[in-house]
Amino acid sequence: MAAERALAIVVRGTDWSETSRITTLFTREFGKIRALAKGGRRLKSNFDVAFDLLTVCRILFLRKAHGGLDLLTEARMEEQFPALRQNLHALYAGYYIAELLADGTQDYDPHPPLFDAAVEALRSLGMGKVAEAADPTPLASLAAPPLKREVLETEDPLAPPSASGKGAGGVRSEGPPALSAAVSAFELVWLRELGYSPRLDACAVCEVEVAEPTGPVLFSPSAGGILCPRCGPSVPDRLGVSRLALVSLRALAEGDATPELPTVVRGEVRQLLGQTVSCVLGRRPRLLRYIDGR
Repeated sequence: MAAERALAIVVRGTDWSETSRITTLFTREFGKIRALAKGGRRLKSNFDVAFDLLTVCRILFLRKAHGGLDLLTEARMEEQFPALRQNLHALYAGYYIAELLADGTQDYDPHPPLFDAAVEALRSLGMGKVAEAADPTPLASLAAPPLKREVLETEDPLAPPSASGKGAGGVRSEGPPALSAAVSAFELVWLRELGYSPRLDACAVCEVEVAEPTGPVLFSPSAGGILCPRCGPSVPDRLGVSRLALVSLRALAEGDATPELPTVVRGEVRQLLGQTVSCVLGRRPRLLRYIDGR
């Protein structure tokens, strides 16, 4: 059996034995794969330090013909994002991206644009672009337990500083504007690649074109986009959306990852995309509350 080569992001992992490890990888060439790395926990192995969560690595693996775990034979670290560990908001955002890749994609269903969007988002989060946009909250200043790379393996991966979603001093723990824009831009690519890109130019129910709004419009996460005045009242999960929030969503969908948004509008965009992602995923992502602070 010939070995396959791929560029991958580590999105999940768990120890299998004293010497081996099972890892979930989202690859550019093959999509999501689950593989067993025999000897992956040994200090000296063919796996370098490539099993750290969110690491980009080049892998060599043997694909199983009849299901089960693939066999990972080599993994070499290509890129890491150490700055994420200096900013709690950015780290949570990285974990959220990993959760969507791990739980929101199918095995062996490649999406190169989604892989590229994930790497670009991690680079933005890990190279200071987000940190420069606002005064970041360092990990050491928060009353939270030490972070572990296995954060995505538990039912409740990492408790926030308090149950109310507030950080030190009782202030709601929300990320900076650039982080929200980076996460929203990735979510839109994720939705588009899975075939659920929200309809922003016409009614998601009857497909009648919606004229350029001068005021609020209706949006439905389950229907997958904006609603016309005729269809809106019959959709149970309809939400009111301001004109500026709709304009901002359109800008993000067209590739502008850094729109200047007022706090209220940014909250609207996050609410719409968070609920849409949850609807597609079939549940609310565990890490989403750490991104949106609610």
